[in-house]
Amino acid sequence: MSDSSKRMANPEDMEHLAKLLDGRGNLRDKLDEAFTRASRLGVGDKLGPIKPLRSWTDDTAVDLRRRAAILRAENGDPRAAALYAGFRPEDLKAGELPPDAMLIANAAIANGDKFDAAWLQRKPGETYQDWLQRIPGDAVGKISGNENLGEVVSDYIDLTALVSTVPGAFSMAALGTWKLYKRFRHGDLMKAPGTTLAQILKGQGSKLLPARIRLLGAQIGRSTPPVVLKILTGSDTLAQLHGGRLHAWEANLLKVGKNMGAASRVAGASRLGAFASGAGGALRTAGFWRATGIGGSVLATGIGAVDVYQEGNPVDAFKRDKAGYVAKVSGVAFNASLTAAMVAPNPVTFGAAVVTGAVYGVASIVDNWEKVKAFPGKVADAGAWAGKKIGEGAGKLVEGAKELGSALNPFD
Repeated sequence: MSDSSKRMANPEDMEHLAKLLDGRGNLRDKLDEAFTRASRLGVGDKLGPIKPLRSWTDDTAVDLRRRAAILRAENGDPRAAALYAGFRPEDLKAGELPPDAMLIANAAIANGDKFDAAWLQRKPGETYQDWLQRIPGDAVGKISGNENLGEVVSDYIDLTALVSTVPGAFSMAALGTWKLYKRFRHGDLMKAPGTTLAQILKGQGSKLLPARIRLLGAQIGRSTPPVVLKILTGSDTLAQLHGGRLHAWEANLLKVGKNMGAASRVAGASRLGAFASGAGGALRTAGFWRATGIGGSVLATGIGAVDVYQEGNPVDAFKRDKAGYVAKVSGVAFNASLTAAMVAPNPVTFGAAVVTGAVYGVASIVDNWEKVKAFPGKVADAGAWAGKKIGEGAGKLVEGAKELGSALNPFD
């Protein structure tokens, strides 16, 4: 297909044709089924002449999708780069391509006759989240012509993610262990993670916090209108009536919702009405901050699960990157158990969060340890390169000024 014919095509039609070739239940699946049946019947050699059709199907489908992605890039579709890389539309729900990287990646695709876009293609076993982290660094390396500088950017992104997640995992492991100790030693009730601010505003902050912080928070809470405070921190009244707990952050939201739904059914509400009543009561008991935390944790769990799924066969994925795969799997488990602890704080959910948080934190550090050790050296090399380029630029500026002065001087 020539460039001109390619630009006259419809990307949706090309993607549909690719799906007919390698989509579920289409040509590739039917070919595999035919070869499997022939093998069972002992006549596999009879299909030898059409064996190349299987690889042709795969290669052609990939080529069609890449051509469609080029058209999308020319039309400004932000998904073009990821589609060109080899990801399916359903894979793209796991995250968004950063705008700066998106512009560079799409420009490389739209101008494929001038720039080599091979660096965008998905690597074996690379998930969408891995690709999102790799592209900004690779883009910097391509633009600057300095691969080390690109690695600095990529490592910075990875280490920033490490710093933003691992301390939280270890913190949950430590605090969760402490709360479990208090629960079994002194009978203290478990408090949902992410409700510290709500506790402070209601004068119930942990004694581990400085007294000045607790006093200031309580003052702010007393000056906040009760209706607003209840919306933000949750309803203690509903926790007491339907959850059997004194404070909202101690309540099991599932229990609150179930009891409120049952009460609505007794009052004559339909099943849908009872469900709506129960869900609404659980949300009011949670409060805005806790509900938002639960939503974010659910989203993180979903994104992590998709990332692990894209790794493919677990055995092969583990062989490719042992620590990395363990970190991803334990990260999903940690976010899932953290979600459970936020919804229903009890020894079981807290115990799961403690164990998975510790495993996730250790595995993440092991997976990134080489980057941590090499990062300072890479930064130093990048700084030296940048200094050299600045020096070269300053030298050219001086030479240009001399040439301009000579050209303007009539006596020179």
